[in-house]
Amino acid sequence: MVERLNPASGVTPLQTVREILHPKSVAIVGASGDEQKWGGRLLHYMLRHRHDGPLYPINSRAKELMGLPAYASLRDCPGPVDLAILLVPRDHVRAAIEDCVAKGVGCALCITAGFAETGEKGRSDEEELVSIARAGGVRLIGPNCMGLMNAHHNLCATTGVVMGTVDKLPAGGIGMASQSGALMGAMISRGVDIGAGFSSMVSVGNQADLGLNDFFEYLIDDPKTEVISLYMEGVVDAPRFTSLLARAAAVGKPVCIAKSGRSEAGAKAAASHTASLAGAWPAFEATCRRWGVYLFETIYDLLQGAVLLQRGKRVTGNGVAIFSGSGGGGALLTDGLEAHGLRLAELSDQTQQAVASVLPPSHRQLPFDFGMLNHAATPDPEVAGGSIGIALDRAMHDPAVGSGILLLTTQPGQEQVVHAAISAANRSTKPLLFVQGAGNHGEIARQMLREAGHGYFDSLHDALSVLQVLTHRREPEPAIADTPGVAIPADLPSGFLTEPDARRLLEASGIPATRWQFAGDSEAAVQAARALGDAVAIKAVSPRIIHKSDMGGVKLGICGDDAVRQACADIAAAAQTAGAGTLDGYLITEMWHADTELILGIQRDADFGPLIMVGAGGVLVELMKDVQLAPAPLSHSAALTMLKNLRCLPLLTGYRGRPLADLDAIADVMVRLGVLATSSDRVRELDINPLFIAGNRIAAADARATLA
Repeated sequence: MVERLNPASGVTPLQTVREILHPKSVAIVGASGDEQKWGGRLLHYMLRHRHDGPLYPINSRAKELMGLPAYASLRDCPGPVDLAILLVPRDHVRAAIEDCVAKGVGCALCITAGFAETGEKGRSDEEELVSIARAGGVRLIGPNCMGLMNAHHNLCATTGVVMGTVDKLPAGGIGMASQSGALMGAMISRGVDIGAGFSSMVSVGNQADLGLNDFFEYLIDDPKTEVISLYMEGVVDAPRFTSLLARAAAVGKPVCIAKSGRSEAGAKAAASHTASLAGAWPAFEATCRRWGVYLFETIYDLLQGAVLLQRGKRVTGNGVAIFSGSGGGGALLTDGLEAHGLRLAELSDQTQQAVASVLPPSHRQLPFDFGMLNHAATPDPEVAGGSIGIALDRAMHDPAVGSGILLLTTQPGQEQVVHAAISAANRSTKPLLFVQGAGNHGEIARQMLREAGHGYFDSLHDALSVLQVLTHRREPEPAIADTPGVAIPADLPSGFLTEPDARRLLEASGIPATRWQFAGDSEAAVQAARALGDAVAIKAVSPRIIHKSDMGGVKLGICGDDAVRQACADIAAAAQTAGAGTLDGYLITEMWHADTELILGIQRDADFGPLIMVGAGGVLVELMKDVQLAPAPLSHSAALTMLKNLRCLPLLTGYRGRPLADLDAIADVMVRLGVLATSSDRVRELDINPLFIAGNRIAAADARATLA
């Protein structure tokens, strides 16, 4: 693992994250014998889940705490200290960091709050702590965090109250880094409930030194971690974060993320919580989708998804097999599929024949109602659970089934159903989700699922939400080969470009546009209209006019010399009325009859760089907000995927007799925009709105851009 920081000359080399999460010795600064205090609670947890190494309680007024010798200062500990957990009042943190430096502590885990999250004074004090720690070769986690857990090392360095209720740390393959300490604790608690197992979990707090990216990198490399889970509020060092997404994709390790700050109000709440600025959600989402991240709305959905992924289960399509002991329950689940982009799978004739011994002809299609099963059928020795097992197993192996959901109700013999379902789930590479809808009647079945590590849901909605994410996650895009860049015309000015200049930028990129000419005055406009032939569109040209239509700067279907002159006069008058002054001239373009209009463009995010946009265009762009984004550069297959995810796709594929659009040609324009976006940092923003589509013909009918 590459370290971000280099210590000052002569200082002991900084610890790696792996060393920090596998300490040989731990000190608790601010330890207490009172379990009502954080220092007492943490000491109790560390003793309850004792790692293999010395544990030093630090308390200036105690000689012994909970049966261990106590020490007045870190400097008094008889042996080296790899990890020091700081639970002292805010005003004592600096002195504790100085003691860490003097003792040669590898890492200080600062749980104490009251720093950057409180404002400028707190931020200044926090920066001073980091400066002292770095100069002394000490890594810092926090401040304002709830610690960490390494279940495989039996390290319980967290104040989360759940640790006092578990007899053994829940070891497994799910690793987590979280910008919320409380939510990390909630994940552990819920994980214990459903039988999830964790490798390492870290609350990063204010990320003053070590941050989420450092632990993300560790989890990618950690052999004990099979699935990576991140709770995020903001992104620090977006380029590094993106490179880590690429690394995780390259090694095939799933990444699950839940992020707050998607709304403006949520972003403000996140910033006040852990002093991190929440990045713009659309850019973050597009970047994550590019690298195959599973994006969940809540941490609880994230945990359930991680459990299924950690078991090696992968959805193979959007067809769902629904099983229930209740016909009504199965019907409700079926109703919920469409709203989540899913559908009820239709079983093949072969599968229907395979369940003929256990189900009557009227019930051999999904959803399966276990109330209709023939329990006298000959069992299959390879499948547990008799008729139930046969029905589940055969359906889950049907190629049309990408996943399954089993709704458990208060039916008799629920334990037998779960036994059969666990066996069928283990035999399938597809996820089978369990919804426990039986209240307290289902506790034995919950325990069976918990012990088998399958997990369970309490509601139909939660199960469908998780299945939606697992189903619609996109595969990571392969690396894009280098392509020749675009030579931007050297005479294009900085700032907002008029439409003629924006069209020149498109032409330099090889992007087709409607035929056009620039006219400096009305007589030149007459000549241009004659050259283009038939009816034309006439538009105002001025760097002071951004929305031409809004101020009367566009005239359509103009035919004849006198009409051209009058249109130019009307546009010039409208410009004067709007305060735009004298026009530079007029843009004369041919008229098209378009079947469909799209908007395409380049956006440049401050964190994630250039993004390519496509969506429903023309007057619908603001109304429908039907837009897809992806990081540039863009592959042809990625561009096609974006088009196919638009809600307006039917308008391109023959809806109500419309001509079929050439999706490959549209995708080619998107790829060219990606090349332009990555050729030069000068292109800050570009819109093609609309892109006219008429059968297999496409052309940009309007464009605007801003150059740095």
